[in-house]
Amino acid sequence: MENRRPPAAARRPAAPSKIPAICIWITAGFCGVLLLIMALFWITPDRASSESENRVLQQRPKFTLSAVADGSFMKDFETYMTDQFPLRDGLIGFHSFLSEFTGARKQQNVIRAKTGRLIEAQTPVNEDVLNETLGAINAFKKKNADLQQAFLLAPNASDLFAGDLPYGMRMDDRQETLTAVKDTLKGLTWISASNALKTVAEPETLYYRTDHHWTTRAAFACFLALNQKWKLGAKESTFAFYPVTDSFSGTLASSYGDHKLKDTIEICVPKKSKSTYIAEYASQQRKTASLFEKDKLAQKNQYEVFLGGNYDKVVISTVADTTNTLLLFKDSYANCFLPMLTPYFSKIVVIDPRYFSDSLSHVMEENDFTHVLFLYNLNTFLADKSLAPVLQSAG
Repeated sequence: MENRRPPAAARRPAAPSKIPAICIWITAGFCGVLLLIMALFWITPDRASSESENRVLQQRPKFTLSAVADGSFMKDFETYMTDQFPLRDGLIGFHSFLSEFTGARKQQNVIRAKTGRLIEAQTPVNEDVLNETLGAINAFKKKNADLQQAFLLAPNASDLFAGDLPYGMRMDDRQETLTAVKDTLKGLTWISASNALKTVAEPETLYYRTDHHWTTRAAFACFLALNQKWKLGAKESTFAFYPVTDSFSGTLASSYGDHKLKDTIEICVPKKSKSTYIAEYASQQRKTASLFEKDKLAQKNQYEVFLGGNYDKVVISTVADTTNTLLLFKDSYANCFLPMLTPYFSKIVVIDPRYFSDSLSHVMEENDFTHVLFLYNLNTFLADKSLAPVLQSAG
């Protein structure tokens, strides 16, 4: 058989295919962005907190073998990378714009209602934590049965404005949860915040549109309910409301990335209350003759005009002509509530369990309390892990 050589073209090695220029540019651009992010991470100092989101940011976790073994190191490091990501605040706003453009109405646990207001999503019930908290309250109540004790659990905007949610979005009816908490706390005076808020003629004024807190109007309605239960003798006509800012853009607006809406903050003070009390901030080692911090109105979180923010313990001494003294366990919903109490107690000791690290037994020994008030909002209370240990430290 004749030996035929293959054509010359077939004997040549195949020429390498050319990579399209666009692929090179995309790869180079992607690598460039990664290098830029790494450089920004390297040169940008870690932030302790986010002013726009009004929260503490995760710091670089400490590397330990035990943390790696139980998975907490990677979890904390992932949160650290997210919290400290360069240009985070701007990216949140851009993401909000894109989501709104595509029809989404929920960002970072914040929902935009049909009316335009922002609503914090509901906190899931942690049954174990809740049961421990309720058990600790009942034990505290039993040990201090001689004191008048009341519980005020405020609903959230999600409970009042569920009908304003976007189409297809639903919230749980948490009335059963409120009832279960009430039934479990035997012997405490229950202040029905839900009923008190129904007395306000304009429900839309009960919660800020840009923040998760209730307004001073809502707090005052619940104060009047407490006044009736405890027979404090307060009259609505002896209080005055004053607007202090109309440019408030709260934590929900920061989380959602939209600051177009603005709220008005009002303060409520008893008439002729000037120079009638002194507030001592234990951890700050300072005293002041006001429960309002006007300087906070120039900062991002203007809600801190009330009490100056959250502190472990604040002791308020008043000139009220009474032997009543109050121990108040609270979250930040109580901050705008406090000034209303000052004419009716000679001393008010305010404990925020989230920051309190002392022993409650010391506080009980140093003060002869006549009243105890627990004031929380439902979202915080359902997941709170700090109140039970503080109450248990009372012995």
